[in-house]
Amino acid sequence: MADHESTALIYTPKRRIGLWLLIILFFSASAWATKPLTYKINGLDKALLQNATLYLDNLPAIKPEQLDEYRHEIREALQKSLMALGYYQPTIDFHSSKKAASQLIITISPGQPVIVQSLHINLEGDARQDRAFTRLISQSRLKTGEILNDGEYESLKTGLSKLALTRGYFDADLSEHQIKVYPAKHRADITLTMESGRRYRFGPVIYDAPVSEATRALLNTMINFEPGQPYRSEQLSQLNMDFSATGYFKSIEVRPLKDKAVDGEVPIFISVIPKTAWELETGIGFSTDEGPRVSLSVDNPWLDEKGHSFTSDIRVSKTGQELSGRYKIPYGNPLLEYYSLDSGYQRTSVQDTDSQLISASVNKWKKRPGNWDQDFFIRVDYENYTQGQQNSSNLLLIPGMSFDRRKLVGNPTDPRSGHLYNLKIETSAKAWQSDADFIKVWGRAKWLTTFFKHHRVISRIEQGAIWVDDIQNIPPSIRFFTGGDQTVRGYSYDSLSPEDSNGQLVGGQYLSVASIEYDYEIVENWRVALFVDSGTATNSYKKGQVEWQTGAGPGIRWVTPLGPLKLDFAFAISEPGSPWRIHFSMGPDL
Repeated sequence: MADHESTALIYTPKRRIGLWLLIILFFSASAWATKPLTYKINGLDKALLQNATLYLDNLPAIKPEQLDEYRHEIREALQKSLMALGYYQPTIDFHSSKKAASQLIITISPGQPVIVQSLHINLEGDARQDRAFTRLISQSRLKTGEILNDGEYESLKTGLSKLALTRGYFDADLSEHQIKVYPAKHRADITLTMESGRRYRFGPVIYDAPVSEATRALLNTMINFEPGQPYRSEQLSQLNMDFSATGYFKSIEVRPLKDKAVDGEVPIFISVIPKTAWELETGIGFSTDEGPRVSLSVDNPWLDEKGHSFTSDIRVSKTGQELSGRYKIPYGNPLLEYYSLDSGYQRTSVQDTDSQLISASVNKWKKRPGNWDQDFFIRVDYENYTQGQQNSSNLLLIPGMSFDRRKLVGNPTDPRSGHLYNLKIETSAKAWQSDADFIKVWGRAKWLTTFFKHHRVISRIEQGAIWVDDIQNIPPSIRFFTGGDQTVRGYSYDSLSPEDSNGQLVGGQYLSVASIEYDYEIVENWRVALFVDSGTATNSYKKGQVEWQTGAGPGIRWVTPLGPLKLDFAFAISEPGSPWRIHFSMGPDL
């Protein structure tokens, strides 16, 4: 019997690699063969092309060999996209691309558009006398003589319905809404009729049962409507935001009870759950004025049902340390009217200043949106300090007042325009056992405007004066210094002031600063800047006794959700050789 040899297929490493290469090539070829169909559209303007592309993108992925099967769906999608913009009789031709088998070339002649021949918008009920509806209709781009646009028609319908709800027309109904299109005549007739019924009014406030009487009394100071006033949902939205802004509550619900309306008045339901736990917040930051800094905040926003709250902050940087605390006591609306008991310790070590300040104050705040916010205070300061060659301490009782006004247009962290005004007056006298007599007045104004969309100008002036017999009679925290990120760029923080015989800074009786900056937006959220700052801290404006210092240079702005990040390259052009410094800071311009 002959011996039979069995044979076996032996996989060597080289054969295994070859097999994997074949598998990869097979799947790559399969993937290439199933590459979905793409479209190239000719003959449409930008708006029509964008809409056609949008409709085609909503189709499923189509393989080139499936074109005949889906040709009708492609044509229908294109027709709908053109009809939506008023073109009802297009001519659509398909061609295969000679360069790419997976590309379909589509040539479209949109034809003559349909024009709105007549437009009848009828308001029945109380909305007939409501200017908000008249304004909405006048602002709509749906007009007679214009090309029919389904989007504008739907936008007006939606706008009328939303406006009815927000302004208290809870029974409103679009009883008639139709477009009659006559493609052969290239015309359309539109009819919209809204039967609004009556406009409802604000009714009484109904609090949830768990809300205590004391809490209700506090919330009542914030209610922004009176029963009987015409209903507006914006007021309820604002009320909700105001409740949230107090920081008192972990849960807030404000809503109308439409089903409980009586004689056209809608009760407003309010439910809140106060915060009871202490809150802890930490932060880190950096600026060239202060260097790296860390902070810690401890808050209790709801100490009792009268709205008392407490906050404490610790802040540490290379220029000093600060510990502060505030106890707030509302005497009206807690966002706008409250007393505060403030206290703090501040250690400052910058330039030729080494100071330790302990202070306590009683403040009465009254904030008036759109007007001047005011603070009347009495403060006690004890400051132990070394300023240049002077070592001393002062105990001062300082009554004073401050006024602030801010107006912004646009995003609060990056406004398009606005202004900011600050004014502060404080005084002290030996007559009430203070260590010094003085009167200090300080003010600042900033303006921001944007023009031609991408251009903006920010200008600033600052002026201060102290009436005192001798600047050395008052501590460094009262004197004027300038220079740094927020004042005169090109100079280090608080480095500009009069000097003593040893060339050490002593602080000044007067302060003057002016600045102008031009920004240009190169791409979204990025701007380049050019600026000029000039200022002085001095004891006299007489010629030969005052030194004006000027800094100028370019900068970069990156707009983030928290505010612009600012990087400036500033040249101290008043100094020999115009030395330069980099300034980095973060925060809104106003």
